Amino acid sequence: MRRPWLGARRDQAERYLLVTIAAFAVTVAAVRWFLEATGYPKVGGGGLHVAHMLWGGLLLIVAVVLPLLFVGRRVLLLSALAAGVGVGLFIDEIGKFVTEENDYFFAPAAPLIYGSLLLLVGLWLVVRRRRSRSSFDAMQAAAEAVGAGLDGRLNPADRDRVVARLSRARRSHDPSVAMLAERQAAILTSAEMETLLVPPGWVASGRARETLERWLPLRVERALIVLGLLWSALAAVLAALLLLDVLWAGDPLDLPLPSGPIEVPEGSAWALLTLGVAVGVGTVNGIAALLIVARRDRTGARVATAAVLVDLVAGGLLTFYVEQFGAMASTLQQLVLLALLVDFSDRLDARHPAHHAVPPGLAEASAHGPDDAGVPATEDGSVDPPAPAPPPTGEL
Repeated sequence: MRRPWLGARRDQAERYLLVTIAAFAVTVAAVRWFLEATGYPKVGGGGLHVAHMLWGGLLLIVAVVLPLLFVGRRVLLLSALAAGVGVGLFIDEIGKFVTEENDYFFAPAAPLIYGSLLLLVGLWLVVRRRRSRSSFDAMQAAAEAVGAGLDGRLNPADRDRVVARLSRARRSHDPSVAMLAERQAAILTSAEMETLLVPPGWVASGRARETLERWLPLRVERALIVLGLLWSALAAVLAALLLLDVLWAGDPLDLPLPSGPIEVPEGSAWALLTLGVAVGVGTVNGIAALLIVARRDRTGARVATAAVLVDLVAGGLLTFYVEQFGAMASTLQQLVLLALLVDFSDRLDARHPAHHAVPPGLAEASAHGPDDAGVPATEDGSVDPPAPAPPPTGEL
C-alpha cells in the first residue's frame, strides 16, 4: 500500500476549506464596511496604532494550535473558522506591506485581496472534484470516522459512505491490509457503533433540498435565471453605448469617485477594459437567456455558467481595481446567479438522468475503482495486467 509523504487526504476536506473561504470573504467585507461607516478610526494612542492585522495573526495561531492539541471534527471546524477570519483580518491590510508609505488605501490592494480569495476558491474546486480512491486514504477516513462516532459527530449516511470506500482495501493483495480494513468495516457497522450514531443534519438528510425545491420551484428558478441574464445583457448594451461614446465621439469618461480616502487608478484605460469585459460577458449571457427561453436549458445553463465564471475572475479583478470595494455588490449578484445556474443544472440532471447515463459496469468502475469492473487493482490503485491465456491443449 502506497503511503504519500504528506499523509492521507482528509475525508471531506472541502467542507472545512469552504468554511475558511466563507469566513475570509465575510471578514474582509465586514471590516471594510465597518471602517467606512466609522470614518476609519485608529485603535491606540500615544504614537501607537493597534492594527487589526495583529488580531488576524493571533487567530491564525489559534487555528494552528487547536488541531495540534485536540482531535475531532468540531475542533477542525473551529480551526477552519479561525483561519478564515484570521486571514481576512491579516490580508485586509495588504496595502501597508506592498507600499513604502504603508498605504492602506493602495488601489491594487482590493484586486489582490479578491485574487487571493479566487485562489482559495480554485483550490476548493480542485479538492472537491478530485476524489481519492486509494486504500490508504480510505482506511484513514475509516479511522477518523470511528473517532467521529465516539465524539457523537457521525451520522448513518457518512458511516455508510466511509464503509463503501473500504471496498478496495478489503480486497487488497496484502493480507494485513485486507484484514485491518475488514476489522474497520466491522467496527463501523457493529451494534455498538449503531448506538453512537446521530441523526443526519438538515443538509445530509435531504431536508434542505426538499425545502429549496418547495420554496423555489424549477419554473421560478428558470425565470430568475433568465431575468438575471437579461439584466447582464442590458448592462452590456449600456456599456457598449458608453464605449462607443468614448472611443468614437471622443467624449471623456467621467466615473463617479468613491467617497472617503479611497484611491482609484488614474486614467481611463482600466475602466475601458472593464467595460469591454462587461460587453462580452453580457452578450454571451443574452445568448444564454435566449437558449433557455427556447427550452434548450442544458446548453443555455452551460454557456451562462462559463460567462459568469469569466466575469467573476477577469471582470471581478478589473472591477475591484476600478471601483475598489464598491464592486462587492455586483460580485455578490454574480455569485447568486452562479448558484442558481449550478442548482438549475443539478435539477435538470436529476430529472433527466438519461443524458448522463453510464453503463452499469463503467459506473461501478468509476465509483469504486478498476477492480470492480473485473480487473484486479493493486494496493496503490494501479491495474494489474491481465493473466496470460493458457496454452492450447488441442481439444475442441
